[in-house]
Amino acid sequence: MRNVIADIENILSNLRFKPSDLRIYSLLLERGEMRVSEIARELNLSVRFVRDRLKDLCNRGIVRREMVRRGWIGYVYSAENPIDVLRRLKLKILNEIESLERSIK
Repeated sequence: MRNVIADIENILSNLRFKPSDLRIYSLLLERGEMRVSEIARELNLSVRFVRDRLKDLCNRGIVRREMVRRGWIGYVYSAENPIDVLRRLKLKILNEIESLERSIK
């Protein structure tokens, strides 16, 4: 028999944001486009750590990455619209719940 409580806990754990994710997203909402090094400097975090968190945030549809050519070639990051982020999270929660319901039946 499935452990439904453990499944629910796993769903919630996957949706949870780390404090650094919230700081990065808030900064990008406030400032707009920023490079990894700028974010790291502003938040006093390592570039590697910020890069890892941005990768996860991009995969989750919370932050957007864009290649730019401005005398240099690189990436800038910006926050997705908060309404769009909420809609994605809501859809993900609903899909996870429906999947769990199907597996219980």
